[in-house]
Amino acid sequence: MLEIGLAIDLFVLACCALVLLKYGRLSHSHPASIYLFFHLYTFTLRLIGLIFGAPTLFSDWGLYFDAVKPEEIVRAAAVGDAALVAMTVAWIRASIDHHRSILRRPDLLAARRPNLKLSHIWSVVAISFPLGVFGLWAFTTLPGVSKDVLELGEWQTSSWFFITQIWAGLALLALIYWYGFRWWLLIPIGVYLLIMTYQGFHRFRVIIPALLLMQIFLDRRKLRWPPVYVLILMVVMMAVFFPLKDIGRMAQQGERVSDIVDYSTESVNAAVSIKAPDQQFLDQFASGLTLVDDAGRFYYGETYLALVTLPIPRQLWPQKPGLADYLTDISRPWRPMGEAGMIVTFLGESYANFGYSGIVIVPFLLAYVLGRVYFHAYRNNYYSVSRLSYLLIACNLLQVFRDGLSSIIVFTWVNMMPLMAIVVLHIFLPARQTMLREPSPEAPARYGIPA
Repeated sequence: MLEIGLAIDLFVLACCALVLLKYGRLSHSHPASIYLFFHLYTFTLRLIGLIFGAPTLFSDWGLYFDAVKPEEIVRAAAVGDAALVAMTVAWIRASIDHHRSILRRPDLLAARRPNLKLSHIWSVVAISFPLGVFGLWAFTTLPGVSKDVLELGEWQTSSWFFITQIWAGLALLALIYWYGFRWWLLIPIGVYLLIMTYQGFHRFRVIIPALLLMQIFLDRRKLRWPPVYVLILMVVMMAVFFPLKDIGRMAQQGERVSDIVDYSTESVNAAVSIKAPDQQFLDQFASGLTLVDDAGRFYYGETYLALVTLPIPRQLWPQKPGLADYLTDISRPWRPMGEAGMIVTFLGESYANFGYSGIVIVPFLLAYVLGRVYFHAYRNNYYSVSRLSYLLIACNLLQVFRDGLSSIIVFTWVNMMPLMAIVVLHIFLPARQTMLREPSPEAPARYGIPA
């Protein structure tokens, strides 16, 4: 059964990839390129791992728990393939619509003047960087520094304070976007990433800035695809991703470097054999589909309503709805997905809201909108608000595909607040054009946008 599911998945993935490469005008930051990787990682590789003996979710939790069955895995894989086809059609549609708009208005490909304003960037940096340094001192675990350097009572765990610890790094990213990879920026951003690694949790605070740095690097050099040395760096980053949480935890506990290296090697080996816990997204998606069916109801967009109350501190509203409350709602004692902090991917979220129709409609609409935003961004200069805005979305897309559509708001507007503040500042105080020391007119065709 799993073999049939894998054969179908490989066929669908190959067909969609070939069609997109031929007609989709892909590049390193095109949403289709990012999703193809997500699908390969979540569906295809997991199916291969299961065929070669990897245990399914809950199978090693004990007799009381209900292990995910092969038929559930195959069903989830088929649903994922249907979503991939829908998204492929949407991205081709977006490419065709872009091409038609160019035929109607050839001036859209003319070199655009930059409209990022350096004073706006520095205004945000001047506020966010000092607050970020304070957040690092007050809310992170640092070697030789007491964890309780600031006592805020019930507000000690408030996200509004806790999130400031990443502002220094985001301020540095804003300066790197403008000035490039200068030594006086690379040294502090390297220190910041090491501090985030030392925390032993929230790996996205290391991975997402690293992804954005790569995208900035490639865009500044007008490269459509990463060169070999960048690909090698990405492979290394993928390998580090699996033991990253435990590396920080073990470092805090004073473990020897050799022990950390040994554990990391074991973790990477488990990932190579596709048996790591972080490779069970397909299993979690499959379990989520079954639990939604067992619950006997759909949410019809209710899962997104928690975004309305997101800015309200939980200290003021202890019973504030959570972004993943529906997972707790559908969970059962024999499959405690909500209590265990599991995910069902944005496809599982779509199914929970609208059933099988959501598996087609939601991915199609998401893919089409992202495709049109991508083409708009790459018609503009690198030093433009639209390009910066798109890259802030693109570097978070893996998290969005993994956690759900709400993550577009959470991981851009919330977790990248200083960078989004720069965008908002340009909206209310736009710059007609910005004079640069070294003007950098774009060559859109190099990004897959034909003249």
